[in-house]
Amino acid sequence: MKKLLVDETLVSLLVLLFSYAGVSKLLEKEKFVFQMSLSPVSVMKTAAPVLGWILPVLEIVLVILLLIGPTRRAGLYLSAILLSLFEIYISAMLLSGFDLPCTCGGIISGLSWKNHLLFNAFFLTISVFCLCTQHPDRKGKQRTTDPAFISRAK
Repeated sequence: MKKLLVDETLVSLLVLLFSYAGVSKLLEKEKFVFQMSLSPVSVMKTAAPVLGWILPVLEIVLVILLLIGPTRRAGLYLSAILLSLFEIYISAMLLSGFDLPCTCGGIISGLSWKNHLLFNAFFLTISVFCLCTQHPDRKGKQRTTDPAFISRAK
């Protein structure tokens, strides 16, 4: 039961993170796209208008995957991949030497680039930890941590 509580709490943190990030990026889409276009990473400059839609929608889809038991494992993989890509981008920003504003929305945008790196590393660790603790059963299907499923299975 403790493991279930820990897993659900950690997944809830990921849901909160990606819900907040996705919605705030959509609400401040023009600012988000503008800030991405200032990036010293050339791919970001060119792709900013497209990424302005893709990233927040992807974050919201990720939330849905995390909330639905059978798709949670896919959501955790996507979470780990997305957070890894963010870590690479943040590292590039730190190495560039430019002091550009963060493209994140809301209060997260107030973090320094170094704090962003630590913040994302924390959530990346959560994603990987949850992936390691949610093993597929012998038929290849994911075992869910949903309490209703567990009580029906007994």
